[in-house]
Amino acid sequence: MNPSRLLAPVRDVLGNGAMARVQAAWLLSIAAEWAYLVALLVFAYGVGGVAAAGLIATLRMLPPVIGAPLATTLADRFPTPAVLAGVNALRALVVIASAAILVVDGPAALIFVAAMVEGLLAVLKRPATLSLLPGLARTPEELVAGNAVMSSGEALGVLVGPAAASLMLGLGGLEVALAAPAIALFAAAGLTATIHAAAHRAGARRGMLRELGGGFRALRQHSTAGLVAGLFSAQTFVRGLLTVLLVAASVELLGFGEGGVGWLNSAIGAGGLIGATGATVWMAGGRLGPAFTLALFVWGLPIAAVGLVPVGWLAIGMMAVVGIANASLDVAGLTLMQRSVPNAVRARVFGSFEGIAALTFALGSLAAAPLVDLIGLRPALVVTGAILPALALVSAPAVRRADASAIVPRRELDLLRGDPLFAPLSLVILEQLAQSMTLERAVAGTAIVTQGEVGDAYRILAGGTADVVRDHQLLRTLGPGDGFGEIALLEDRPRTASVVATTAVVLHRLPRGAFLDAVAGTPDSARAADRLVTDRLATLDTGS
Repeated sequence: MNPSRLLAPVRDVLGNGAMARVQAAWLLSIAAEWAYLVALLVFAYGVGGVAAAGLIATLRMLPPVIGAPLATTLADRFPTPAVLAGVNALRALVVIASAAILVVDGPAALIFVAAMVEGLLAVLKRPATLSLLPGLARTPEELVAGNAVMSSGEALGVLVGPAAASLMLGLGGLEVALAAPAIALFAAAGLTATIHAAAHRAGARRGMLRELGGGFRALRQHSTAGLVAGLFSAQTFVRGLLTVLLVAASVELLGFGEGGVGWLNSAIGAGGLIGATGATVWMAGGRLGPAFTLALFVWGLPIAAVGLVPVGWLAIGMMAVVGIANASLDVAGLTLMQRSVPNAVRARVFGSFEGIAALTFALGSLAAAPLVDLIGLRPALVVTGAILPALALVSAPAVRRADASAIVPRRELDLLRGDPLFAPLSLVILEQLAQSMTLERAVAGTAIVTQGEVGDAYRILAGGTADVVRDHQLLRTLGPGDGFGEIALLEDRPRTASVVATTAVVLHRLPRGAFLDAVAGTPDSARAADRLVTDRLATLDTGS
């Protein structure tokens, strides 16, 4: 297939104004986060050496474990773009407060507390962004591309943020390095503040304590999301192991010394940029399950290879492969999760997932030292690398089944997307419509709808042909992909014509309420509907 055609969804993402602003805000927030973290580590190291640096990093990781379900439950009560804008603005204020404390020579403990507060706020950025993208994407391919661009943005932010912090430290000192990330965070807030996304139909509120567990209950209820989240948790556990093992490998096995830790991690980031771009090409139009399984399998193999053949240049190449697999895993897995949970609990699901991922990463980090003490460094790398390939092989059948059970059926989605009434709608609203559609059949000669009757639904032909007849006069012939019944619904009037099957037909029926909620409630779709109704009424008046 033509590569330019495969990359078309990426161009669509960048050409989708709201989607592009979300992606830019994501990149800025990631870069700001890493710049702030580097400045914090430099500050903490100056206060108490390696122990203090480790403490501030750990303190910043605690809020995602403890606060993610609570934070996303609160966020689910408000429009997601407003949540993103508010979170980034508040993070900017906390960053400024950290710098101000340093300028006035305030207690170091206050900067540690500020780091925890910023970490608690930052936990919302990923769940909110992931839950927002389906409301802005117009096709499944665009959603995959959106996740790929998001993964690329994260890899780029990881590269740019620390470099910017180093520059600020050299030019303006620690105070400037602590304060500068606020500029990027305020810019990110401005980018998302004016976005209007599809409503997510939050549903009835049942109390904070019950809502706190909503994400975990949804993961149990929607088996696809639960399975993918479980496999992601295994991957973050291995990532925690790898993070610690790379330090020992750089010093003891590869001869890089302490400075080599940065090179090895940078290789993962560089691979992530390649993997995110490539994922858009090789997942376009295909099934996500096999891609997820393959990425999970490949993720661990390079780690084992470093343990078996501890050569410096090979290790850097292997870490780049880990980065490629990591980006591919994110794109496939996160898209599967987005399409496998209802809109009303999507943010809570990703909040719970964020907390689980942070916990398993921490557990993996804690398990690394005992594992090395027990079996040695090289065997520990081999064992760590074997975990994910084994899980990939065992879980492959379940992942294939999960992929096939995505909430939005492909056939229904294609029919809706091909109808000019629904073309302007986001994937979230199309998902709601697809869930409301039922299948109907009619034999040749059957009147599917009759002139003068009350309109109860909109219908789209999936197969066969039918004639539109008014006062015994043939107006037009419908084929697969053609819809009818919108005039009676939008104008609240009796059917203006009959539709009679000329062959055996298969139709998808969309009830009146769901049709009106989607079409009349969305400005672009409402304008398209007005134009279509005007044209068809003119056709009826002329009799042609």
